[in-house]
Amino acid sequence: MLGFFKKKKEEFVKPKKDPFPSLEEVKNLTIIDIRSEDEVEFYGSFPNSIHIPFDEYFASRLMLLDKNKEYGIMDLRGIESVLNEAEKIAKKVGLNAKKLKGGFFYIKEVLNYKVKN
Repeated sequence: MLGFFKKKKEEFVKPKKDPFPSLEEVKNLTIIDIRSEDEVEFYGSFPNSIHIPFDEYFASRLMLLDKNKEYGIMDLRGIESVLNEAEKIAKKVGLNAKKLKGGFFYIKEVLNYKVKN
């Protein structure tokens, strides 16, 4: 019974990496912007982004990109199912790509990354 009152040895738990991108990370990637044409026109785009809509030609357009660059895939709101599918297609065509959780609104509003005019 006395063992019950013994202080447990504290273990160090390494914090997990935040799943949302940092501003530095966003600035160092080429962003593949998969939003619709209307969304890009209405909200604007980032200086380091290329607009490739997520449509039936998405994979063929990705094949034209430089395979030596690092890419981040962004939609409007960071919808996980859409980003997962886009990331899977990008990796299938040989790109070093990852999804940017939070999407355009997170990058613009939380990270305060400025859109180009």
